[in-house]
Amino acid sequence: MKFFKRLTLILLAAGLVNLPASMLASAHEAPIRIVVVGEDIDRDSVTRSSEVYKRVVAELQQRLIAENIFVIDEDMIAVRLGFAYTTDRSKQDLIRALNIANTTTDATVRSRLGVVFSIFPNIHTMDFTRKLDVRVRGQIYDLQTLRALSSFEAAAPESVTVPLKESLCNWQCVEEKVGDISVDLAREVGVVLTRKLHLLVEDSGALGTSLAGDPNAGSLAEGSLSGSAEGGVAAGDGLFDSVYTLKFNLMKTSDVLRAVRTMEATMGREIELTKLSESTL
Repeated sequence: MKFFKRLTLILLAAGLVNLPASMLASAHEAPIRIVVVGEDIDRDSVTRSSEVYKRVVAELQQRLIAENIFVIDEDMIAVRLGFAYTTDRSKQDLIRALNIANTTTDATVRSRLGVVFSIFPNIHTMDFTRKLDVRVRGQIYDLQTLRALSSFEAAAPESVTVPLKESLCNWQCVEEKVGDISVDLAREVGVVLTRKLHLLVEDSGALGTSLAGDPNAGSLAEGSLSGSAEGGVAAGDGLFDSVYTLKFNLMKTSDVLRAVRTMEATMGREIELTKLSESTL
């Protein structure tokens, strides 16, 4: 009887017992898990350390969050895993870093989709003025299959004019103007991104494929023995699922295995433990 009481508490804490579909839909995380990162290896692109880049990332994230898309912040991944995103990063560097995050047992830093973008300002020097133009381009990637799913590009509809003399508009002034244009552009890109992401969800459902939020759920690599058990599992509608990391502490191994099998039967998917010790038998 004790075992079933403990099991019920574990399942309730994870939100995996027989809850009505309406309650489950409102209780778990937003269905799409995504990371937005900037590539700045191109000398003509805005550097990642620039205030322009930070403003654009913040605006893109806000637009996606408003559309019920769960955004995992790249800085929070770096804090959790103990590394830093530096400047002059290529697309390969960024995807590699996200894949490292996806191999951890921490479900909070794992994502299925990655958006990699670049910002390209252009300053035209005229006889009496300078004209500023900005363009943003990027791609959406499936981080599990490393497949490019879609691309996007947007440019400011009109140039912004600033004085030719630096005494009237210095570099900080120009950067502020470029930032204003880029933020407006990021709003438009955010609309395009959300439309593309929702279409990808619909297409994956129509094809019977799964773009799960956690690329490693149910298939986690074995780890070292630690006197407890730990596993990862996704729960949701089968497309961009919510992700949970479950830890079973101070339980017998046999009880842990029974709990896992019960969850597998309830959810209809396989769960693999990342850590398991025989010391609690």
